[in-house]
Amino acid sequence: MKENKIAFITCVNNEDSYKKSLSYIKKLKVPEGIEIEIIAIRNAKCITSAYNEAMQKSDAKYKVYLHQDVYIQNINFIRDILNIFKADQNIGLIGMAGAKIMPVSGIWWEDHCKVGKVYDSHSGTMKLLTFNEINDLYTEVKGIDGLIIITQYDLPWRDDIFDGWHFYDLSQSVEFLRKGFKVVVPNQHTAWCIHDCGYVNTTNGFEESRNKFLDNYSKDIFPLVSILIPAYNQTNYLEQALDSALNQSYRNTEIIICDDSTTSDVQILVEQYMLKNNNIKYINNGGPSGLKGQINIRKCFAASSGEYISYLLHDDLYNSNKIDKMINYFLYDDTLSLITSYRKMININGEYLMDNFRTVCQYPYDTRLTGDEAGRKILFSMINYIGELTTAMFRRKTVDFDIINYDKYKIYCLSDISLWLKLLRKGNMIYISEPLSKFRIHDAQNTFDNTLTSWASIDFFNMIISSYENKVFIKNRKELLESLMSWYKEYAGDFIKFSNQYNNSSKNNAEIIKLRDEYINCYTKFINILLE
Repeated sequence: MKENKIAFITCVNNEDSYKKSLSYIKKLKVPEGIEIEIIAIRNAKCITSAYNEAMQKSDAKYKVYLHQDVYIQNINFIRDILNIFKADQNIGLIGMAGAKIMPVSGIWWEDHCKVGKVYDSHSGTMKLLTFNEINDLYTEVKGIDGLIIITQYDLPWRDDIFDGWHFYDLSQSVEFLRKGFKVVVPNQHTAWCIHDCGYVNTTNGFEESRNKFLDNYSKDIFPLVSILIPAYNQTNYLEQALDSALNQSYRNTEIIICDDSTTSDVQILVEQYMLKNNNIKYINNGGPSGLKGQINIRKCFAASSGEYISYLLHDDLYNSNKIDKMINYFLYDDTLSLITSYRKMININGEYLMDNFRTVCQYPYDTRLTGDEAGRKILFSMINYIGELTTAMFRRKTVDFDIINYDKYKIYCLSDISLWLKLLRKGNMIYISEPLSKFRIHDAQNTFDNTLTSWASIDFFNMIISSYENKVFIKNRKELLESLMSWYKEYAGDFIKFSNQYNNSSKNNAEIIKLRDEYINCYTKFINILLE
């Protein structure tokens, strides 16, 4: 390999464009001692095979892979790229434009943090495309555009995957990143290159190549998302739920199923899926773990390793783009701890039911809320507008292991709301207006346990008191009283109803007694606060 040699490599099928490209190369200032090599590959079946052929032919350390319609107008181009490579031996690729953050679509130019400059005619008119500015000599990126790619190390182009004309550039970017090299875009005072490409065809094999790119590289460029399914004694809805998790357009997921079942039906079903899918982990708990599924929810979390967590209750469904939409927000905002969305209600047959969730939320478009705003909205309205566990996704590092209880207070029913409030203490929230999940209503749900409304009243009261004690969401006595009065209006009737049922009931089991005692404690504390 010749250390002072640069090869300019082009895949050619238009001689006029190539001739013009060569005329610009010949005008470049060549530093003393540097040797130039020109390689043209004609009649290539695809760009990756052409570049591999040229790479094998050349003994130049530095290689400039450029389109035949790219014209280098920076006459100091050679000096400038050599200075960048000499600044850091770990730099593997240089490009003129690229993505700082790779969008979940895999399409680099959809990154609103993209950097670089180039004169380009893809819209039909030649104009300067200038993205976010670079202040240093260069900036690191996740992927670059293939109009021009400059290397100082040889890595094979993936012609075993990409046999067309799209996504070879992002593939090569990730291949270099895999090897520990840096991919960079230089600081250009004036755009170094003109790309006279004309209208870009994104229909001829574009989607096929995009899916190949995502299939092969998602685990390299996107964070792992854990989809957690606490299962119990049913397979019909579970099968549909599992299918919706596996059919996510987002590729980098693990699916954790923790099974509280008293039968083997769930295990038999899941093991059939595991024969075809290597991202499913199944844990048999040997029967009900207790606390009406809360311990199983904890077990799912403990078994997971994803940077982001998304629960999927075994009778609910995800839309295919749920993870994609939510992760794309997380990628661009480190202050977010929680993302939720509108969700639709369905019956046992998957048919949509009417609900007032949209009216309650009042967010007709994607909305960002501070953690404080979002938490206060729950505690002053007594409404879980964020949704059930299936609805949201959260950042793992913003919650401790105990994802159920709220500070020192035990949560009996509203584990989802307790979790949302704890997350909102640590960060902000996005509400997505598009329905991204489906919440199934059926007779076997805990929702139809008559004692749950009573436990929900107790949970809400304790979350209000704890928030006030810790001066989060509820900051002073006036706000405490306001929140408690909302609680009283929402649940006073339930307390009276429960008291009558208890007095008239022949049952005297431990749960009812405990529920009565908790009610008495809450209302005694409520009265004392009012009298202070």
